[in-house]
Amino acid sequence: MSRSTRRSARLAAGGAVALALLAGCSTELPQPEPEPTAETAPPVLDADRFDRVLEETAAAFAAADEARDPEALRPRVTAPALDMRAAEYRLAEAVGDDAAPSPVTTATQVEAVAATYEFPRTGMVITQVPEGANLPLLLGFTQSEAREQFKLWGWVELFPGSTTPPLIHPDTGSAQLGADSEGLVATPAQVVERYVDTLNNDDSEFADQFAEDPYKESSKKATTDLDSRIEAAGEASIAFEVGDDGLLALATADGGAIVLGELRSVQTIRKTVPGASLTIGGEIGALLGDDTEVRGTVSGTSDVLVAFYVPPEGGEDTVVRPLGAKTVMVEVARNDDEAPAEG
Repeated sequence: MSRSTRRSARLAAGGAVALALLAGCSTELPQPEPEPTAETAPPVLDADRFDRVLEETAAAFAAADEARDPEALRPRVTAPALDMRAAEYRLAEAVGDDAAPSPVTTATQVEAVAATYEFPRTGMVITQVPEGANLPLLLGFTQSEAREQFKLWGWVELFPGSTTPPLIHPDTGSAQLGADSEGLVATPAQVVERYVDTLNNDDSEFADQFAEDPYKESSKKATTDLDSRIEAAGEASIAFEVGDDGLLALATADGGAIVLGELRSVQTIRKTVPGASLTIGGEIGALLGDDTEVRGTVSGTSDVLVAFYVPPEGGEDTVVRPLGAKTVMVEVARNDDEAPAEG
């Protein structure tokens, strides 16, 4: 009998004995007892692994910035951050004169990660001041699923004097919040939607729910100033909407939340006086190229990220505080068919 035949015979015999023992035994078999699940989910990254994410993100930015190639960002950067950096490269090329994209650093002051078993997962960082800048950044990271890397989702430059309640240390983790999470003065989704309403409407019903912030003031002033400069030939306006890429939110130690939301703005320059000459400069003019004349309408679309501190529900503090913003013009369009009719 060959070795394989003998082995098969032993296996068959052993199997027959086992079946006979089970058939003649009425005692219940012992059942495995799984390890109990922890009541509190652990942080999704420890400090060492988060440091590695930050180092690899910095390396991706360095390679992409040198080549002005957004594809080099893909291993560690996702939309909307990826779209915004690609737009900065296009804008730098259009402006010329050695224009550079905005400085970014991953050197940190504060790190926080979600404590959750679910996906997507979130991490946030408050950075040191980047070289060539004056203010630190808030970075938001996301991991969409188990087989994906943590990637930079977006970043904002913090406003001067911004302060944030303590974020929970990575050893403990922070509660991860969704767009509709309650327990705050407004859900994260409502915060973004209501902020957009205050940008679009001076008499918004939600105006008192937000502290004043430099982004809102500067965007309105820029459009008002442009409208005044071109009033002899046309008019300028700006409109905002909620972006398509969602938001990130992490709980703070006081029960509130840091929310990083995406908006989109469209600034429109319209010629209103037949026969008048109207040209546009700035970033819109640079992206238009050689032909900067406005015959009908020209519009510049920007991606905007805004970070907020949202207080917990039921406390003395009820005002949402914008913490920082980042805006990049991503495209321009013209429509000469909207030229004013000759009288």
